Amino acid sequence: ELRRRKIRDRVPMTFVTSEPYIGHLGLGGVGDTKTHIESVLRQRHIKWVTNARVDTVEDGLMHVTEVDEDGADKRQHDLPFKYSMMLPAFRGIPAVCGIDGLVNPRGFIVVDEHQRNPKFPNIFSVGVCIAIPPYEPTPIPVGVPKTGFMIESMV
Repeated sequence: ELRRRKIRDRVPMTFVTSEPYIGHLGLGGVGDTKTHIESVLRQRHIKWVTNARVDTVEDGLMHVTEVDEDGADKRQHDLPFKYSMMLPAFRGIPAVCGIDGLVNPRGFIVVDEHQRNPKFPNIFSVGVCIAIPPYEPTPIPVGVPKTGFMIESMV
């Protein structure tokens, strides 16, 4: 819409992510994703803040904290906006959340190498509902992407 109206060059954009660097994608990077995605963002004049958490959002202003490699606060960003979009962290469904031994703190079902829950051996799970450990430790936790290909390989 911005390009159609020929005003994209007058609308600043900032991409805020908890990932430690652009192109991490929850997998520690895939090939040369860092260079490629940074290049695309630069071409489109999109700024970015990595290793970041959103602290608060007010009307027209988002307060973001960037952290260092150890997770300590590094820099505060106050990002003004007229329109923003946030993608919240994915969570499990309320029906199973909080069941000790069945789910992790985010509500995803814990499974072993046979897709079976260790505490409730008659429960098997596959797909986006299972708890997949992070690919690697990061200053701000990031999730592993859950794709159709990965889910098919579970079955």
